[in-house]
Amino acid sequence: MSPGRLKRGFILLIVTMGFFSHMPLSNGWCDVSRPVIAVIVDDLGYSVEMARDLARIPLPQTWAIIPYLAESRRTSEIALDKDIPFMLHLPMEAVGDGGKRHSLVWVGMSEESIRQAVRNALWSLPGVKGLNNHRGSKASQDRGVMGAVLREIAAEGLFFVDSRTSGDSVGFPVAVEMGVPSTLNRSFMDHENSEDFMWSQFRKAVGIARKTGGAVIICHARPGTLKFLPRLYEKAHEDVKFVTVPEYLEQKRTGGWEE
Repeated sequence: MSPGRLKRGFILLIVTMGFFSHMPLSNGWCDVSRPVIAVIVDDLGYSVEMARDLARIPLPQTWAIIPYLAESRRTSEIALDKDIPFMLHLPMEAVGDGGKRHSLVWVGMSEESIRQAVRNALWSLPGVKGLNNHRGSKASQDRGVMGAVLREIAAEGLFFVDSRTSGDSVGFPVAVEMGVPSTLNRSFMDHENSEDFMWSQFRKAVGIARKTGGAVIICHARPGTLKFLPRLYEKAHEDVKFVTVPEYLEQKRTGGWEE
């Protein structure tokens, strides 16, 4: 080969390498190099308008709907219409409840009572795919309570997400022991109504996902979060693979992730 052709070939190689180095990580084999993030939106069921606004955001989402609220059923219908998977957001006893029955499930209930409460709540939302706990910092620490909840989830063929409202929650390990498809929340994204805080929490989840393969993060149906989510998707979707929780669990199953 002549020196001129060799030089032209070298230049072409450099240009080609530069082109591929700036391609977005959104197609083909490049997807495997991106951390996988599943975003859950909690506390739906209060407002149809909020549900409709969320459904317009292109970010893949999984909704968590509190049962028996004025707009719970209509919210689930919107989710079904827009092909957004949704979970039962089950109210469970929190440490600060002081014995008051603000929840559907609390410590001291019989197994059959727990299973009946879970079953009725699940059946109130046709099309439900799974369950995560609403509050529940006390109930989620009790193996008996969580065992009863998870046996009903297993009977319905659904998945479980441990919201981790308590660092001592036993929900996820009990689900793993029972063979229930499950995962756990890694970060609450919007405890503070600040975009800087939300970005910080999101980066925390991404850091975990880079080590494990994926991470779940929870936010809430709030006006500030509604403004943030489109920006999150716009800025991060080329570097992070956003998925729904059912997609996340399938990738976790086939990819052999450990959480």
